[in-house]
Amino acid sequence: MFLKVQLPWNVIIAAENLKPGSLMLQRAILIRLLSDFAAKKATKDMGYFLAVTTLDKIGEGKVRQHTGDVLFPVIFNAVTFKVFKGEVLEGVVHKVLKHGVFLRI
Repeated sequence: MFLKVQLPWNVIIAAENLKPGSLMLQRAILIRLLSDFAAKKATKDMGYFLAVTTLDKIGEGKVRQHTGDVLFPVIFNAVTFKVFKGEVLEGVVHKVLKHGVFLRI
């Protein structure tokens, strides 16, 4: 089943990529969010992450003390795919694991 979810996330931007008030900062945040989102792959609660649909809010950045990097809390909407035991796809889901599913045909 496809799900539309709203998720909070923390995006860390390196100090050298910061230019306050510029579109380049928003672009850097979005690119890093997409990269982190793609690397996460899936969670047990949300299923498999497919796509970010909207970036709703970028919070105020907080400077990390030792590195100078800035952590931005963001809220975004995404589409996920979560399978449930007994759901019919091209077969019947037998087991749902982190790295895939087992189907009975």
